[in-house]
Amino acid sequence: MIPEPHGGRLVDLRASTAELERREGELRDLAKVTPFVDQLYDAEKIGIGAYSPLEGFMDAATLESVTRSGKLPNGLPWPMPIYFPVPTGAAGRPVEELKGGDEVAVLDARGQAVALLRIDEKFRLDSAAIARSAYGTVDPKHPNVADIQRHGEMAWGGRITLLRRLDESRQGSEPDPAEMREEFRRRKWETVAAYQCRNPPHTAHEYLQRVTLEREEIDGLLIHPVVGRLKKGDYRPEVILAAYNALVSHYYPADRVIVRPLGITMRYAGPKAALFLAIVRKNFGCAAYIVGRDQAGVGAFYEPYACHRIFDEYDIGITPLRYEESFYCRRCGGMASSKTCAHGPEARLDTSQTRIRTSLAKGDAIPVELLRPEVAEILRRPDVLLTT
Repeated sequence: MIPEPHGGRLVDLRASTAELERREGELRDLAKVTPFVDQLYDAEKIGIGAYSPLEGFMDAATLESVTRSGKLPNGLPWPMPIYFPVPTGAAGRPVEELKGGDEVAVLDARGQAVALLRIDEKFRLDSAAIARSAYGTVDPKHPNVADIQRHGEMAWGGRITLLRRLDESRQGSEPDPAEMREEFRRRKWETVAAYQCRNPPHTAHEYLQRVTLEREEIDGLLIHPVVGRLKKGDYRPEVILAAYNALVSHYYPADRVIVRPLGITMRYAGPKAALFLAIVRKNFGCAAYIVGRDQAGVGAFYEPYACHRIFDEYDIGITPLRYEESFYCRRCGGMASSKTCAHGPEARLDTSQTRIRTSLAKGDAIPVELLRPEVAEILRRPDVLLTT
């Protein structure tokens, strides 16, 4: 069965056309802030229900509960702090004057209003506690920790009203959770597995997807790449989508697999991110979630299988499909894992993204055992990596 949204209700905080028309003049008089892009993605995802049951940015009590226990104050598992650092300035009114009860317009980098934030509370952030809770470290070498340390000391908590989707979401044809659930119903898919990714696919990724599709209880697979804010050195979002669309169109049955983008900031939080990303996919209607090795990790900050174990600590109402590292074994003549292959590392082809990127940059041929030729062609294009 398609699961209920996290918390039992799919949140929808989008302003109606009538409300937009009614408040058009009022918007001109509101204080306006342009936050870091993470808060724009979060506002959109709160508004469309991807972060259900959240209805806004966390207040002090909610943030403290999540930081301390990985749960909302009502006991519902929620591992990731979603908060709104007070911007350094506002248009139309000094930011220092804004307080509880005020409403501000949240603008994107183009100056377009994306959401309204009703300030319920202004409070001081414990940035170190947030970093330790979500990322397990205060080391500024961790990209998300570095972001946290650049924020100010204060935050606003409050409910949002979403005025419009982000341009990036519309261009990528990104569905909202209600639309995705309706697509599953149209296809008569009851048990859908979600595949989280932020890289183009190589054959080890494909192996996990195919093993999942072979499971009797799985009706379909949603490949749901994160295409929002990624870190320097990651593949560009449009490259990730193009690579997956090439894979699916050439190698998968059209009635079993869907590729759709997910515009959020990538949180490289290892186990906490795996749990959070599974909750988001539950809100999109997925009943199962693929968990590979070192999901959402970065550098050496997380033990590779901590992302498996966290699903034993928190019951979020979605079935984790836990897989060990897979590889191509020359002696077996196919994809395998330590559960199915008796041969040592010398028999294996290295499927690491670093190795593949290096080979592509040199113009080396990539074995089809590692990368589909249609995907390799896309990855050989210039400027496929993010430089900032």
